[in-house]
Amino acid sequence: MDLENYFITAKEMKEEIVENDVVRRIYTGENIQVVEYRFPANKTFPPHSHSIHEQMGYLVSGKMGFKIGDKTHDLLPGQWYHAPIGVEHNAWTYDEPSVLLDIFSPPRDDLK
Repeated sequence: MDLENYFITAKEMKEEIVENDVVRRIYTGENIQVVEYRFPANKTFPPHSHSIHEQMGYLVSGKMGFKIGDKTHDLLPGQWYHAPIGVEHNAWTYDEPSVLLDIFSPPRDDLK
């Protein structure tokens, strides 16, 4: 990917389908990574943590539940979440599809 391209379209992002029904688009810079997820309704993601990656996210559309550490919260469009390094977290969608932007720093090698 051309890191001198300061404006990125969806066509320029790496796109893949994971878990049979989740579409994700990935853009990786030098020190930050953005992942756009398009989740189907009623999808649950297992608890996990990242040993060296800080993660934040912004819900674009839909409604999602999140558990980060011992806190549980429903995220609505326009709201953010933060999963610090090493803190277990998971998420789920409700009865409608959702679009979420995740930001990782440093970039995850498994998503490049």
